[in-house]
Amino acid sequence: MAKGNRKKHKAKSQSKELTPVKKKIFWAIGFLLPVLFFLVFEIVLRIINYGGNLDLFIDGPAGYENYLRPNLNVARRYFDNEIGIPTPPLQLFHKEKPENSYRIFVLGGSSTAGFPYSSNASFPNILQRGLANKYPDKLVEVINVAMSAVNSYTLLDLTDEILEQSPDAILIYAGHNEYYGALGVGSVQSLGNWPSLVRTYLSLQSFKTFLLLKDIINWLKSQIGKAASGDVDPTNTLMARIVSEQTIPFESDLYKAGIKQFEENLEIIIQKAKAENVDVILSELVSNLRDQKPFISLDENVKTSSKKYYALAKEAESKEDFAKAKSNYILAKEYDALRFRAPEEFNNIINSLSEKYNLGIAAVKEYFENESENKLIGSNLMLEHLHPNSDGYYLIAKAFFDKIDELNLIDGKSSENGIEIEKGKGLTKLDSTYSEMIIRHLKGSWPFQPKSMPNRVFANFKPKNIYEEISYRVIKSSNFNLEAGHMELGKRFEKAGKLSEAFNEYLALATSIPYEMEFYEKAATVLIKMKKYIEASNLLKKSLLYKENQFAYKWIGQVALMDKNYQVAIGNLSKADLSDTQVLFNLSRSYFFNNQIDMARNYQSQLKKIAPNSNYIPYLNRLLK
Repeated sequence: MAKGNRKKHKAKSQSKELTPVKKKIFWAIGFLLPVLFFLVFEIVLRIINYGGNLDLFIDGPAGYENYLRPNLNVARRYFDNEIGIPTPPLQLFHKEKPENSYRIFVLGGSSTAGFPYSSNASFPNILQRGLANKYPDKLVEVINVAMSAVNSYTLLDLTDEILEQSPDAILIYAGHNEYYGALGVGSVQSLGNWPSLVRTYLSLQSFKTFLLLKDIINWLKSQIGKAASGDVDPTNTLMARIVSEQTIPFESDLYKAGIKQFEENLEIIIQKAKAENVDVILSELVSNLRDQKPFISLDENVKTSSKKYYALAKEAESKEDFAKAKSNYILAKEYDALRFRAPEEFNNIINSLSEKYNLGIAAVKEYFENESENKLIGSNLMLEHLHPNSDGYYLIAKAFFDKIDELNLIDGKSSENGIEIEKGKGLTKLDSTYSEMIIRHLKGSWPFQPKSMPNRVFANFKPKNIYEEISYRVIKSSNFNLEAGHMELGKRFEKAGKLSEAFNEYLALATSIPYEMEFYEKAATVLIKMKKYIEASNLLKKSLLYKENQFAYKWIGQVALMDKNYQVAIGNLSKADLSDTQVLFNLSRSYFFNNQIDMARNYQSQLKKIAPNSNYIPYLNRLLK
């Protein structure tokens, strides 16, 4: 009986065993359930747009629907909120690339972004103006996507989105942030010394679920950090907040890891561009050799003491042995264990990759040395350790301009004008004052001061003049920027009758943000008051490259009428505001002097309808009698 029960039980258990097909189904369900969960979760996060739009390019603002612009939030891919988010410069470019155009994207860090100036002094801005002068029949777009505190990981991460916008060329000036920039081996944002892991991490940024997970981890880290060390000093600069591994000795593992990530990432960028037939121009890096003492000198090893080599360089310079001074200044920089200045190996990599892929190199290093006494680059062109002053930024622009010209990259008729006329253009005393104060603040923090010392540069600051007053407001306020400062100063000058000074402030605005029509109108109005009509007309013609506007058409037309160029006058005035009595009056006159009497009378009649008592009517009556 018991034996029979056992047989029945065995048969029953065998009948309950899963068939191979059922096993596969259960395995599939077990695998798909979490996948389905994360898929639904991802869709929900996308619907609520968690984290916002982190695309590199977004639609232009209202009124500029046919344009794209760099996304000011894109750096959130690389920085958490505790660090602060750098932004690319404000600019626009056509959503649909015009046929008769040449489009350049520029990649880099803070030096490429133009720190500490606004866009009007950045070398991509100067380059665009120079190329526009050289090729007047071509629409040249130079889009600067550089940001402070980023390195080759960011540059690589942005490359695919740049290539989607049909560039003709990509320019790269980068390398100083390689160790301490976001995700660098010495950064607080570092993920370690494995470039492939970091690149995988960046590729996952497109998933909202991953962004949420990252934000949770960053929040937990910030809470642990606050509990351990208290709140972060708000006076610290971004430069002071991003550094984790301060000391990176020459030829150390971290040093070599930085070399590796730079070379690998730069080569991948080049390969991607070459695959799309996009020209790439690189540049050697420059920094302050002569007037920047080493930040950290490892004096326990005399052979690699940066302080020793810096002293030897000074001694050689005093003896007028400038070749030896230069070599020792370079060694002082090489052995500086705080790697805010790129090692010479980066320039070797740049030259090697340029030769391997047959790329052009902008001769920035040569240009800087030629403009420096005894070829020793120092404070003549540098504001501190590596950021150029306005003259230095012009030299970088000129080096890229000359290389583009040498390689004949832009087809079309060229003029005798070039980049030389752009040196210092669009800059005012406000720009130089603001940049000086920013650098003063930068040097009030680590690494120029001990890390434990709060930055108290502006603790008891009292402005000495209007330029310092406005600059200080820009630095301290989150809703008053340098452009607002130029506008306020321009209005003050205009009200005081200082028209030349007012024009310079408005021109600085039009140079910084060339798609804003109000800036052109302000500048042209002052020129008209000064009776500089041709200059006003030429300035307004530039505004039409970005957006058609009736103010520009009116004054271009009226200046053409003064110059007896009646066809041009008619063409422009016809596009102006036809409810403006002055426009109708000048249209009638233009047609009359062009021997189109019927059209002249037509606009005379329109003027009488909308303004029967206008002072213009008696004149037209006599003219057309």
